[in-house]
Amino acid sequence: MYKRTLIYLLIQEIIIFAILLFGTGISLLHYINFSFYVSLVAFLIGLIVYVMRTGFLDRVHYGFRKMSRKIRGDEENEFSDMMLSELVGIPYLDIILSSIIVFLSSIVSLFFLLRVI
Repeated sequence: MYKRTLIYLLIQEIIIFAILLFGTGISLLHYINFSFYVSLVAFLIGLIVYVMRTGFLDRVHYGFRKMSRKIRGDEENEFSDMMLSELVGIPYLDIILSSIIVFLSSIVSLFFLLRVI
């Protein structure tokens, strides 16, 4: 679990520093802004995966899949009877935890920026 969390954390930080290097320039204020945006997107992705893994959308997915098979006339395959919660295999807890860590780093940077000013 910690290895995946560290990998997601490093991916988020690489995205933040790539935006800073190729975008607006490196400053603490820009780091705070972009780290907040990146952590918010990762947190929302983690929450969406969580909702899909809990089975909340299984019946909706089943209905849309059944209707699209009738419209297109597709045949059944090995994945046609699987629910959405069984198809999604991404661990959501690691994504949410890494986004919270990046968000906390932006908060700590904000307090550091306010102390300096």
